[in-house]
Amino acid sequence: MFYHSNPMCPYKCLFCFAIVALPIVSAYPTHLGIAKMPFARVWGPKRTNALTRNNIALEKRDEFRVDTTQIDNVIVDTGSSYTWVGGNPKKPYVQGPAGENLNQPNQERYTTGAYGGWAFSDDITFEAVGGAIYTINSQSIGVASYAAGLPSSEIDGILGLGRVGGSSVRDRNGNPIPTVLDNLYSQGTISSAVLGIYCVPRNNGGFGHIIFGGYSSAVTTSSVSYVPITSTLPAGSNWGVDAYFKYGGRTILRPTSGIVDTGANSICLPNEAFMAYQEAIGTSQFNDQGWLVISRDQYENLLPLSVFIGGQSYDLSPNAQILPRYVNDPWILLVVRNTDKPSGLGKDFVLGHPFIQRYYVVFNQTSSQIGFARTFFTDILSN
Repeated sequence: MFYHSNPMCPYKCLFCFAIVALPIVSAYPTHLGIAKMPFARVWGPKRTNALTRNNIALEKRDEFRVDTTQIDNVIVDTGSSYTWVGGNPKKPYVQGPAGENLNQPNQERYTTGAYGGWAFSDDITFEAVGGAIYTINSQSIGVASYAAGLPSSEIDGILGLGRVGGSSVRDRNGNPIPTVLDNLYSQGTISSAVLGIYCVPRNNGGFGHIIFGGYSSAVTTSSVSYVPITSTLPAGSNWGVDAYFKYGGRTILRPTSGIVDTGANSICLPNEAFMAYQEAIGTSQFNDQGWLVISRDQYENLLPLSVFIGGQSYDLSPNAQILPRYVNDPWILLVVRNTDKPSGLGKDFVLGHPFIQRYYVVFNQTSSQIGFARTFFTDILSN
C-alpha cells in the first residue's frame, strides 16, 4: 500500500481478499469457498460477510463495521500495526453506543503520507457467512482528523496487521496498541495469533484470502517452511526476516534483514543491490513514476531473482519480476525498486505484493515465526 511507517520503498498498494478466522475448536474446512476475491481489484464492492463457527470470512473483500459505522474500503497492511478509520470525508466515523473517545491525539507518519486524529475504543464486528456475528470488544482505533497520501479519497483507513511494535502510536501509559489479530486471540476467537495470506497474480482468474488463526493447505503445493522473526532491529519489531538475494545465480545482496509487507506494491532493495540488479539486466531507463523499464528483448533475457530465507530458495521467474502486462505497453516495467538507502540499517529490503503473489505467507505471532510455501501461481507464466 501507499502507507507505511517505514521510510523506504515509497510506493504501496491496497489489495483485496477474503478474510477467515479459525476459532479454537476446528480446523479450516476447504469446502467453504473462502477464496472468492480476485486480487485484480484495487478495492472491493460494498458488503461484509464474515465468520462462521469454523471461519471468519469477509467474502466481499476488505470490510467490517466499527460499532454503527460501516467500513467499506481499508488498506490491509502487515507493514504497520495501527488501525484507523475516517479517511473518507464522505463517510465519517460515527460514534455509537460502544464507542468511547479516549481524548488522546495521535499521529502516524508514512513514506508517502500521514494520519492524524484521536484515539477511540470501539467494537469491530464481522458478519458471518451464515449470519453469525463475531465482535472484537473495545479495540483501540484512530479516527482521522486528517489523512494525506491515500491512493484514493474513497479509502476509509488502514487495518494494521503488523506486529504490535510496528507503530509509533502508544496509549497514555506509553504501551503499544494491541492489534486486531492480538485481540482476536486474547478474546478467545482464535486459538493462535496467526495470519495466513494468499494472493494471486493479476489476470489469472484466481482469488485470494486472509485467514485469521491458521492457513489453508488447499492452495499450497509444498509444505510451509518456517523461520524465526529476525532479531535485527528495526525489522525485528515487525514481520522481519533474514535473507540474501541472487540474480541469475550471482549474489546481489549479502545476508541482511528486511520485512514481508502485504501492502508494498514492489520488491525493494538497498542501493548497492538494486544497482547490481539494474546493471545485470542492462537498463538505466525509468518511467515518470520511477519504475525501471526494459524492452521486450531484455525481458526475454531476464534471469530468476532468488530470495534465500532459512536455507530455502524462493525464486521469482522473469514473469514474476514485471508489473501486470496491461500496464506494459509498449515497455515492460519491473517490480524491483530502490529503497534509496544503503544496506546495514537493520531493515534493508521489502518483500511486497509481487512476492506474496507467488508464495503463501504465514505470519505466526504465537511462535514468532514467518512461514512460506509454494502455490499454484509460483511459476505461472502469465501475469
